[in-house]
Amino acid sequence: MNEASLRECFAHSDLEWRLSQIPATAMCRGAFFNMLDERAALLSRDTQAAYRAFFRVTRFVPFRMYPVSDYLTRMAILCQVHWGAGQVYEGMRTIQASAFDAWARTLLGRAALAVIDPSLDGVLRMIERAYASRTLNNHADFRVIRVSESEVVTRFENEYLPIEHAMVGALEAVLTLCRTRGVVRAELEGPFDGTVRIQLAE
Repeated sequence: MNEASLRECFAHSDLEWRLSQIPATAMCRGAFFNMLDERAALLSRDTQAAYRAFFRVTRFVPFRMYPVSDYLTRMAILCQVHWGAGQVYEGMRTIQASAFDAWARTLLGRAALAVIDPSLDGVLRMIERAYASRTLNNHADFRVIRVSESEVVTRFENEYLPIEHAMVGALEAVLTLCRTRGVVRAELEGPFDGTVRIQLAE
């Protein structure tokens, strides 16, 4: 475990620049903030203690919106504390894999999952609708571009979390939920826009 240091996060990632680009109006649900504290506890007791000592406030109203910049900062610090500053991006991929479960445990998430087709296509279409209705956050767009037997093509726009790390991890979690094997890769078209392809295993 490492001592929490925002300076170390800045030195080993683009966090400082990225935070400067995120508008103050960009928000996401408190359920995701709570997920970070829960994930810290699963990583280790010492990790959670360091995380809580740095941020003090760690519990949030699940459906209330809070700044994405705060969420990203918290996730980066959690990764730096547990894995080290040089592994912040890899940690984000792992941490963000829990985001879908965090939403699925909310009232809206449980209701949505209860009525959908549990296939990969069905779950991704549900996530697409959740983005469109601003259920998850108020800034990003997610679309399912194409689904075939061998590949799924999706697109993120105005996504302030690192797409090639955090959002790849989130889609890997969806694969696990749907009991589907595949490889997730991101193709960026700028820091906040990109295509994410899921190459499905035969």
